[in-house]
Amino acid sequence: MDFGIISAGNHAVNRIIPAISKSGNRIVAIYSTDREKGTRISRELGAEYFGDIDKMVRHGYEASYISSPNNLHFEYARKSLERGKHVLLEKPMTLSVDNSERLVDLSIKEGRRLKLGFHLRFHPGIKVIKEHVESGRLGKVMAISGNFSSLSRRSGSKTWWDVPESAGGGAIVGRGVHVMDSFVFLLGREIESVMAFNTPRCQTIEETFSILVRYKSGIIAHALSSRSIPVGSNDLIVFGSEHVAKLTNAFDTKVNSKLIVDDTELSNYSDYDMYEAEIKDFTSNGNTIADAVDGLLSTKLHIGAQKSACEGREIFI
Repeated sequence: MDFGIISAGNHAVNRIIPAISKSGNRIVAIYSTDREKGTRISRELGAEYFGDIDKMVRHGYEASYISSPNNLHFEYARKSLERGKHVLLEKPMTLSVDNSERLVDLSIKEGRRLKLGFHLRFHPGIKVIKEHVESGRLGKVMAISGNFSSLSRRSGSKTWWDVPESAGGGAIVGRGVHVMDSFVFLLGREIESVMAFNTPRCQTIEETFSILVRYKSGIIAHALSSRSIPVGSNDLIVFGSEHVAKLTNAFDTKVNSKLIVDDTELSNYSDYDMYEAEIKDFTSNGNTIADAVDGLLSTKLHIGAQKSACEGREIFI
């Protein structure tokens, strides 16, 4: 499949572009507002550089990969879909439920794939935990928790991640959405409500978010995300009525984890490229990658959590 890369940020350059190449697909077009960087990367890849998004989406490539500032996700995805492109969109899907719903409808109308970059669905340990949950090996799932935190203060230099209008959130949109999507991947979409706390309270770019997700089945899920906690144990834990499964360091951009059930280590995972697996699933129209409905639910969850934290009440999804 021929890809066009919309926004050549660090994530795209360091992870997705290599994954596309390793998976046997091609990058034929690059859009970037940084002309020098975009031209250089395009030259290295043998791709065509564009500084105009409307000209970019008129190119004949098949799929757009979008990792722009969050507030531009809707515009770039809409233009790509309207030009007949499949879309692989980084999280969050958009910064409003209305715009996420519009993208879902547009992807259906145009008959194009709209998928989300929740790479942790391809973590081999998380996939094994999913098998344990679905087979009932842990007993009835009672609760689940996940932590995705690290110290990421930036020394002086501002990026769009520090601009409320561009990012739309701090720890929750950078990390918390990954934890909540892991809940959806493992337990399904039947979520009833969220109750959340953050600090600083009611600020768009918050530092730490603690979110409780209530399932209609009664399962309680807890997601912690922070930009102020030094790297520690970003673990995923599933509490069953018979056994407890723990995946150490589950939430990361690379795989280096142990799967422990009760006190027994079952597996050790390392040196696995989640992003290459994600690209392969996207190009083959697989069913592991998060789809447009998952993206819409993710938007409802992160916006619901922000509203709950500010207003001090439970928000029903």
